Formats: sequence, structure tokens, C-alpha cells
Amino acid sequence: MRVLVPVRVLRGESVPPGVAELLAPTDVVVLGYHVLPEQTPPEQGRDQFEERATAALEDAADAFREAGASVETVLAFTNDGDATVDRTAAERDADAVVHLNPATDADDLLVPLVAGTDLDRLSGVVAALAADRDVSVTTLTAPETPGDVPSASDAAGAIRDAGVPAGRITTLERETGGVVDAVADIGREYDAVVVSEPTPTLREFLFGELEDRIAAEGLGPVVVVRSPSDESGDDAPDEGA
Repeated sequence: MRVLVPVRVLRGESVPPGVAELLAPTDVVVLGYHVLPEQTPPEQGRDQFEERATAALEDAADAFREAGASVETVLAFTNDGDATVDRTAAERDADAVVHLNPATDADDLLVPLVAGTDLDRLSGVVAALAADRDVSVTTLTAPETPGDVPSASDAAGAIRDAGVPAGRITTLERETGGVVDAVADIGREYDAVVVSEPTPTLREFLFGELEDRIAAEGLGPVVVVRSPSDESGDDAPDEGA
């Protein structure tokens, strides 16, 4: 499984120990990027910041290497960070994109279910993270989540069939509220969240409502399983290494 980890290398963002441990069984593409003002060409940003950005990118990559992951790096100077994340995920054929948040462990995963969840892709990613390690998984549903949402038991079955032992899977069905509220309420009890991309574009999820709630609640990292319909961006130019 290949995951993309965007890191704002000149904003002091680093890789928490729990994220490195969580992604140890995967192929990690570390995207170090720096967003420039609209009037600044990416080439100018590279000339000005490349040395410092490369050092920070290698520090981030080393955290994954030391954890045992296979690592590839990409450095980008861009005027549109969201588009760069989308495009790099498509170009590298990433199965998931990780939104960094603090984490010290990788022992339990929360899997909230949203509309449009592709259970095959979701269960494949969860199994890659949890099947061969002592990691527990909890599937979560909430009744006021909009759209056609798979049941927690169906998701648990798919994750079990993908290789996670049944004894390490728990189903949790909330009686009220939506899934975003549920994640905000209980997400801090888990080391990381794994969720399918619920909206047409990856960046809407990464930087949208749930991300805001996660940041506000001080929760852990979020692994967003990409939709098979994701396409390469027709977006702003940047420089990738």
C-alpha cells in the first residue's frame, strides 16, 4: 500500500512518532511542500528555499525510514498547496493521504463510515495498517450522517475478510448525531482515524469540516482513503522533484 504524507516543510511541521509507527508497513511518499504568494513563481521559491526545505524533507523521511517504511520523497514549491496534494496523490497512485496530527502510539484505529465509502479500498488500507500487528480497529456509524453509509457490521466484516483478526475488531453504532460529531466526541480515545474520502475532492476533506473539528479537538492523525475516481489535478503549476 502506498500513502502520501504532505508535510509543510518550512512551517515547522514534523512527523509524530505514532504516525511513523502507524505507516511502518507501507510505502510512504513524503511530499514536502511550501506555499508561495500568488505573485511568486515556484522557480523563485526553489532558488530561495530549496536547501532548507530539502533538509527538513529528509528529516521527515528519516522518521519513516527508521520505523521501517519504504520511503520516496517529493519536494514542491507551489502557489496552491491543495492542488499540489491532489495532483501528487494521483501521480504517485497513492491509496491514501495522511493528515498529520500529534500521535505517540499506533495501537488502535477508529474507522468512521461516511457516504460513498468503498469497503474494498477501506478494508485494504485498514488491513495494511493493522493485520499483521497488535492493532485494534473500531468501526463507527452515526444515524445523522448524510448519504448512503455502509453499516458498521458490514465494514467490520470487510476488514476481517481483508485479514484483521475478528477479535481485534469492534463495531460502534451511535444512537444520535452525525459521524463528524461522533469523531469529535470519541476520536481522542484512538491513536488515528482511517476514513474513506467522503466528498468529490480530497482537499475538501483534508482541509474542510472534519479537519477543522480534529484540529479543534486536538485529535490524532487522519488517514484518508482515496476514491478510485480521483484524478490528477488540472491545477496550479509547481515544481516537484
